[in-house]
Amino acid sequence: NSQQWNFTVQKTLGSNLNFEIGYLGSKNTHLGIPDPNINQLPASDLALGSALLAKVANPYFGQIPASSSIGGATVTAQQLLRPYPRFTTVALFRNNIGNSSYEALQAKIEKRLSAGLTFTAAYTFSKLIDDASSVFSNTIFTGPIANTGVADANNLRAERSLSNGDIPQVFSAGWTYQIPRVWKISGWQIAGLVRIQAGDMVTVSQATNANSNMGFGAQRPNLISNPNTPAVRSVAQWFNTAAFVVAPQFTLGNATRNPVRGPGLQDADLMIGKTFRITERMNFEFRAEVFNVSNTTPLNDPNGSFGSAAFGSITSVGNPRVFEFAVKVHF
Repeated sequence: NSQQWNFTVQKTLGSNLNFEIGYLGSKNTHLGIPDPNINQLPASDLALGSALLAKVANPYFGQIPASSSIGGATVTAQQLLRPYPRFTTVALFRNNIGNSSYEALQAKIEKRLSAGLTFTAAYTFSKLIDDASSVFSNTIFTGPIANTGVADANNLRAERSLSNGDIPQVFSAGWTYQIPRVWKISGWQIAGLVRIQAGDMVTVSQATNANSNMGFGAQRPNLISNPNTPAVRSVAQWFNTAAFVVAPQFTLGNATRNPVRGPGLQDADLMIGKTFRITERMNFEFRAEVFNVSNTTPLNDPNGSFGSAAFGSITSVGNPRVFEFAVKVHF
């Protein structure tokens, strides 16, 4: 299901100058949350603590294959408190339980100057909230990934947070210059693009899920301060890792699904090209392009596995400066 609403105001300001501002909003229900284990122990029972791990007589002994982890004469008490105690896991398959909402304020300005020069700039201020981000990448430089496990299958509201795909501010500007015929190199076109944007959100979960034996798909650490205000930001420690402490067994952890924002992106690209006429019906197009002109290192997202040695560090980067040449024949 999808609901969208938007409005746009356009205004011509002087000669060849156009300004546009608009609002976009949407709500969607989609496939996104991994099939949750609905045979998870009720979270309210975690208050029983270590008593959940005590061995008790198995009322299903002899009815379940002995090779099963719950096929012995005794089982842990927590197994008998589950909704379906005869099974270790019961999952909903492809259930449409992911929800997202998006709001954005967008502005765009376009100016056509004399002598073949066109300039365009756009800015977007937005917020994307969801309870499942499997259709979004944990890094803005790679493709879709699988989402992390659900902390509490019986409380999907706890999954609601800023999405992995939330990029709140994006500015882009582009220009195109058609070299006029009065020049000896007429017919060539030069174009450029600049993009500056904030980073996306990073999922943080404990490397060791102390509640996995009770059917919980993930355990998040406890958050004691703002992790996005480190004293010194570096690839060795992108965020304040001391803001997280271990959530002990029999607790869920109070950190949200995506509490950390990753590095932003700054990129500039250039292109020069020309179309040569061969015959009346055939044209030959040549383009030379360079991406990431300044060779600014695009950082990928930091490690969000709390408890691992790499937690908080950035260990990979995106593409450096890249040159590309292309030819096309149009007929």
